[in-house]
Amino acid sequence: MTQAEPRKSRSMRLTERFLLPFTGPAEVGDSRRRTPVTEEQRRRATELDAGLTRLTRPDGSTYLVARGTGDEAEGREA
Repeated sequence: MTQAEPRKSRSMRLTERFLLPFTGPAEVGDSRRRTPVTEEQRRRATELDAGLTRLTRPDGSTYLVARGTGDEAEGREA
């Protein structure tokens, strides 16, 4: 027989249900509360992806450059 998990205290259940979705890491949130992505949001994301390039600095931070400015070829910051 396997042992059942010990019952969580009321304060722990309250914390996990109401507090962690707002203060914890993103993956802790309740995925059922998400709203579906709209067609307008998809169109905007496609438009941004087509017009911007993400570059990485030597320190590991990233920044965006508009395509066609020539900055991405030279590696300069915008």
